[in-house]
Amino acid sequence: MTIKKTKILVTGGTGFIGSHLVEALVLQGAKVVVVDIVCKKSSYFVRQKLQKKVTLKLVDISQKEKINKLFQSFKPEYVFHLAAEAIVNNSYNDPFKTFQTNIMGTVSILEAAKATKSIKGVIVASSDKAYGKTTKAYTEESPLHGDHPYDVSKSCTDLIAQTYYKTYKLPVVVTRFGNVYGEGDLNMNRIIPEICEAVVKNKTIHLRSNGKYVRDYIYVKDVVAGYLTLLKKISHIKGEAFNFSSNDTLSVVELIKLSEKILKKPIKYKIINNAKNEIPYQHLNDAKVRKLGWRRVNNLKTTLAGIVHWYDRIL
Repeated sequence: MTIKKTKILVTGGTGFIGSHLVEALVLQGAKVVVVDIVCKKSSYFVRQKLQKKVTLKLVDISQKEKINKLFQSFKPEYVFHLAAEAIVNNSYNDPFKTFQTNIMGTVSILEAAKATKSIKGVIVASSDKAYGKTTKAYTEESPLHGDHPYDVSKSCTDLIAQTYYKTYKLPVVVTRFGNVYGEGDLNMNRIIPEICEAVVKNKTIHLRSNGKYVRDYIYVKDVVAGYLTLLKKISHIKGEAFNFSSNDTLSVVELIKLSEKILKKPIKYKIINNAKNEIPYQHLNDAKVRKLGWRRVNNLKTTLAGIVHWYDRIL
């Protein structure tokens, strides 16, 4: 398929990952409608002036009637559903809002897509958190065992998306990514933004974990390339889920030490170890999506210095 002039709706499109995806779609000539609950002036979306290149609709995705009207008006061919409460601590403190947004918001989007004749594909963002706790690498066949509010909301998002394919034959594909990093992430509680801020401002990082939690760290442009790969092949992969991983599978302390080597600067940190609801080990096996031709082309060694430079400009 060609993306040029294709009508694409992106929920969560002013967010960190969403704005990078929207930027790529616009560059390829797509007609894009962005749905989000807010558009912050400090966002990558606004900094890249994407609001001038797309149609932006500020709507809560859990408002079913408004979402239905938007779908019927725009008649999208493809949907990227990225909108979610994405901050784990917020989910812990306000589970009702998290479940309303991540679960019923997903139902709202899928119901609207089901009722829209123009729809050719829906790509739904799940998460590695949907798998829950384990001691080995997740494959797409691993059970979805979230057991805390954010994790459960993503397990549900994932299962609901699969349900709409199996029950209604809605052409849905699910993505599961590890920790995404890159320019534009303004959640300064995430470890890579924290590292960048520590370097720029000579601050000490306060680690909420014991420093031993292991995660995959994947660059946002590789994530976008993954989304575009699935979009172009969606007619052949409907109903499936895909993991996306990286070569940077590190504990928090290993990540800090690697960052020191890359940046050639010391990074001060202090272990607080007061984290709640965290999964000690997460690693995704992404052999399945690599068979589709997707390749990660970036890593911390090639991207981190440029990301620090971006934060240096905005901080």
